Amino acid sequence: MKLPRHYSGLRASTRFLLTTFLITWPAWWLNAALTSAGIIEYSSPIETALHTAGVFGPTVAGLSLIPGGFTLKRSLAFTFGGLRRSLPWTAAFLVVPLVLLTAASDGLAESFSPISAMGVFLAALMVSGGNEELGWRAVLEPELERRIPFFAACLATGAIWGLWHLPLWFTQGAGRETTPFLAFVTLAVLLSFWLSALYRAGGCAFSCRLLHALANTLIGVLSLSSISLVIAAMLALTGLSLAAFRRKLPIEEVCDGKSEWPAP
Repeated sequence: MKLPRHYSGLRASTRFLLTTFLITWPAWWLNAALTSAGIIEYSSPIETALHTAGVFGPTVAGLSLIPGGFTLKRSLAFTFGGLRRSLPWTAAFLVVPLVLLTAASDGLAESFSPISAMGVFLAALMVSGGNEELGWRAVLEPELERRIPFFAACLATGAIWGLWHLPLWFTQGAGRETTPFLAFVTLAVLLSFWLSALYRAGGCAFSCRLLHALANTLIGVLSLSSISLVIAAMLALTGLSLAAFRRKLPIEEVCDGKSEWPAP
């Protein structure tokens, strides 16, 4: 699939979305077709390769829009920049769900040990969730905020992020059919608000990677049993996000003082 002829002249948010969906959706829809037809099985080498390729759509799109062009030094600054000033907020955003969701559970689900749970977290950080934050929160969200208010940008980013996952609901064996898609999109919008507030408080993409990875891990490895404590965790994160929003950095500072992301 070819990019538009005048791709470099498009807004950064448009370029990001085009690149993300042109990488992810062909791989994931092919996966859905092949698993549904019984040609390959879920978690087979081919299925895993296609799924992993799709996961990195937002990552590749985000890195391709690094101001000044991609280099290793710039990519590290793009990922870890602002980490020191983000540390207090990052710690709070990680401790709150960890403590409350652990309290809301009966412990680790069957087949998980502390070591395997740490493995799940590291995988989520690197290849199954956290890596996406170099795109959704570090590029799309601040770019939208240049034109629309913060809360509207969170809503738009979360809705698009949720839609991006759609092919997984058609992938045989993925297990997504037990979760209504609209409920998932609603959760994506809420998580987008938490992640975006954390990013605007310190401007560090790695902080968002940690929170995204932790959320995926806790949902996957804990045997949650107390709905009231789960709701308490969500309310606490929302309150923390509102507090972080009140301390948010100027959008120009988040984006390294540039009025626009340069064309690649």
